Amino acid sequence: MRLGVIGGKLQGTEAAYLALKAGYEVVLVDRREASPASGLAHETHVLDVTDDERATRDVLKSCDAVLPAFEDEEALTWLAARVPAWDVPFLFDPSSYHVSCSKERSGSLFEQLGLPRPSPWPGCGFPMIVKPSGSSGSAGVRLVEDEDELAAARDELEAEGHIVVVEEFAPGPSLSLEVIGDGSDALPLQVTLLEFDRYYDCKRVVAPIEEIGDGGTPADEILAAFDRIGLVLAGALRLRGVMDIEVMLHGGMLKLLEIDARLPSQTPTAVLHSCDVNMVQVLVDSVFGGRLSQVDRSARRASCYQHARVGGGAVEVLGEHMMGSARPLRLAQGLFGADEVLLDLPEGADPRSEWVATIITRGETAAAAREKAAAAVDAIATEAGAVVAPESSAMPGDECR
Repeated sequence: MRLGVIGGKLQGTEAAYLALKAGYEVVLVDRREASPASGLAHETHVLDVTDDERATRDVLKSCDAVLPAFEDEEALTWLAARVPAWDVPFLFDPSSYHVSCSKERSGSLFEQLGLPRPSPWPGCGFPMIVKPSGSSGSAGVRLVEDEDELAAARDELEAEGHIVVVEEFAPGPSLSLEVIGDGSDALPLQVTLLEFDRYYDCKRVVAPIEEIGDGGTPADEILAAFDRIGLVLAGALRLRGVMDIEVMLHGGMLKLLEIDARLPSQTPTAVLHSCDVNMVQVLVDSVFGGRLSQVDRSARRASCYQHARVGGGAVEVLGEHMMGSARPLRLAQGLFGADEVLLDLPEGADPRSEWVATIITRGETAAAAREKAAAAVDAIATEAGAVVAPESSAMPGDECR
């Protein structure tokens, strides 16, 4: 299988990594010459896909399938109109993405389906979350405590050209679930726990969720409720592809934060290392097999996936966005005592320089996988002659392990 991956940053790194694990040949297309994902690709083409249709067609027609890994809706629509016409499967659902890429449109869908979500302003009190409608993840998110902070946050986002969404802040554990659909059937995968740094950026993913300390609701009931939400959304969208769903567990109830109908970053790798399910492989198999096959999503082990930055005499665990500007990443087995490390420190380079890494660990329990990841950070600090900086957190609330 020769898989074309378009986009070389966070999602592109995820796609390339999972494709490698599936045994595929990775053909990366990106506008930059040295994107993070380029270090994981067998073949890289520096190309703006919409600027040179002939070159784009020649590269993508050499692939067995194409997986876009970026979030420019105009370019995605352009590709969706052409790649299938070139007789190459396009692993993307433009209609579902059109809904999910807008928090206004997706919020309206949640309301229409009667799914639980944070109360929108003005029907909620402080503190509130202010965020841009068209950005995913942590980009542009603000936590505001009063009218002055609300006005300032709205003004700032509107000045940047965003439609602004304001809603209740519902503190608690943040959970993620991927669902894969083939247009008629849908398959929920493994639920993961997300943890955030001071910038509201996801710094760690843990799988599986072994205990949930919120509201006294049994974990199996919460996970079953999340499955139902995923299936309802996939059915309403007639999902063809993969969709990521993020919720907050608040007072024993799941509250929908956002959906993204595209391959996410971080969580698929954590799922792979916990239950051996490779989302890219499932997606490819569903297209070439004509229908979605069931998989065993039960945990074989626990996994922990986190990021660290080295520089200025310190090692700090931080969110993923620093990985988007990394140099080409290389995959190392067993480095620093971790199971795997993705790092932009060239082989043989001075570890006391500035570099970033993604640390992947496995263990019999989530606590064991976490401890192994913490030990890897300590080992990095020793190698770099640095200290370990205290971790920051942006989302106070009950702990989920």
